[in-house]
Amino acid sequence: MKKVLQVVAIDDHAVVLEGYHAIFKSITQEKYSLNFVKANDCKSAYDVILENEHEPFDVAVVDYSIPDYEEKGLRSGEDMALLLRQLMPSCKIIMMSMHKEIDILNRVLSKIKPEGFINKSDCTTDELFDGFKKILNGDKFYSKTIIEFQKKRETEMLLDELDVKIVKLLSRGIKNKNLDKYIPLTVSAIEKRKYRIKRLLEVEGGDEELISEVRNRGYI
Repeated sequence: MKKVLQVVAIDDHAVVLEGYHAIFKSITQEKYSLNFVKANDCKSAYDVILENEHEPFDVAVVDYSIPDYEEKGLRSGEDMALLLRQLMPSCKIIMMSMHKEIDILNRVLSKIKPEGFINKSDCTTDELFDGFKKILNGDKFYSKTIIEFQKKRETEMLLDELDVKIVKLLSRGIKNKNLDKYIPLTVSAIEKRKYRIKRLLEVEGGDEELISEVRNRGYI
């Protein structure tokens, strides 16, 4: 009797879920019997994960951008992946995303440490097939965007989350004098951070130049 491979896929696009189903069905047909479970938002994913807590998933394909579950404070695929890590530590997690912002990529790699991390614009269906197959065989698979980011992370000092948040707030038109309402720092401490960021990124000029440089580098 074939071993049952338990797979959950979380994405808010039905056609994407069907695509993942087809890929896993093709990969596993000779070796496994496939049990493929779908969820399309944080709420349905939460319910599915808890329902299967005692029969853990072997693989989870999780899209970063999915509708939230405000009642439980679950706001993205990142939160669902963290829940999977907590409840099903042996589950292989494959994060899918269209995002290229450095703070998101860094957070996913640092906090979730996924077995797979794929930018959706990087891969064809055949490349997804090969990537999923590698992960099932115990390897890791990161797409081109993620690999390039990892190389950059190894050679450059990255801005931390507070740095990025400061610049994001500035880009939304929040005045310097009001930043302390959103950031747990004094106005003086925030100004010191801004000065450090400008030195780090070799920015000359004011906030507009800072925002432009941070955006060009992919932080926002």
